[in-house]
Amino acid sequence: MSKCYLCAIIIFCFFKTESVAFTIQNQDNDDIPSKKQYFLFSTRASVTVPHPIANSAFKKTFVGIYNINLDFNTFIYRGLYIGASYKNNLFKITPTKIASYNVDSLGNLNPYPTMHSNAAAVKVGYDIFIGEENRVIYSISTSVGNYWTKYGNFVSKPAGKKIIKNSVTSYIEPEMALNFMVESNFAIGVNISYTMLNSNFDPYKLSLNDWKGYGKNNESNTQYLSFGFGFFYSFYKKK
Repeated sequence: MSKCYLCAIIIFCFFKTESVAFTIQNQDNDDIPSKKQYFLFSTRASVTVPHPIANSAFKKTFVGIYNINLDFNTFIYRGLYIGASYKNNLFKITPTKIASYNVDSLGNLNPYPTMHSNAAAVKVGYDIFIGEENRVIYSISTSVGNYWTKYGNFVSKPAGKKIIKNSVTSYIEPEMALNFMVESNFAIGVNISYTMLNSNFDPYKLSLNDWKGYGKNNESNTQYLSFGFGFFYSFYKKK
């Protein structure tokens, strides 16, 4: 049900954003020029909700809570840019995934397990102006970097088994965004990204098999799809 509400909110905000862009387009006094403008630098941010896609064990175990991306970029030529990107996200085991995980032998409720990650990457992208008025920008990019994960509140049954606490891997993340110009150097819009880690999720290293049945075939890489909202701000206009 919560995902249905989330989808409804995203759809509403998308059309609301489009309505704002349409209103701006019809204003007589507007500082957004009809010609393309290029800047030397841009900073971009997005807040999205991640949804596990693969591998099968990761998909049946975790629910995505949030995914935050922040990057700083330098334009190389027209819409082509390169920059540095930072990512922070959180996944969680909820009662819909493993109902009894946080209940101990005495009936006490403990915090549910979390998978909290930080990532740093190099990002390359391209902005494409759409329409005669150049008020919509379609952005495509790819980030490649390292991904650090910390596992919290995991327990075994019986207690005492060795459980991993951290993991490090590389990752690649293609991303698309559709942005509507509010000012000549500021835009808001919708973002979608697909994150692929260069490692598989192994539930046995976290003793999750003590709580739920898992197969042995968990060799596919961990992947998740994220969608939500973002903005970017450009500065230092090129002559």
